[in-house]
Amino acid sequence: MVTCKDGTTKLSDLRTSEEVLAGALRDPAFRAEWERTAVARALASQVVAYRVKHGLSQRALANELHMSQPQVARLEAAIHNPEIETLRRVASVLDIEFDLKIPQRQEPTLSSRPSTKAASRRSPSRAPVTGVKDSYDLPKAATG
Repeated sequence: MVTCKDGTTKLSDLRTSEEVLAGALRDPAFRAEWERTAVARALASQVVAYRVKHGLSQRALANELHMSQPQVARLEAAIHNPEIETLRRVASVLDIEFDLKIPQRQEPTLSSRPSTKAASRRSPSRAPVTGVKDSYDLPKAATG
């Protein structure tokens, strides 16, 4: 990294988030935690995207989900994998369906799509949120 005369760093010299993640994933403890929380991160991505798209605060979304604001904050922090009942509640409010895959020798993944019932009645303002990223969506350089 190059530092300019005024003490600043050139933007072009900064590492991308993918490069930072690739470096962090070389640490076995970090990698284990990253893989353990793959489902939590996928759910967090959906919750945050929905909340931002609809201009909701955590408290407003919590009211829709019949949860407390701290519970929504914990979902968005992606530290703990969600319980099945939480997935059901979120899927109902966000009008999406989740697919949870639990392979024998890999970490679970969570993907989503518009619910089949919601797709036919959805208004343009409640369009589905897509693009969930989890550890399996990362470039090969980041995962090994």
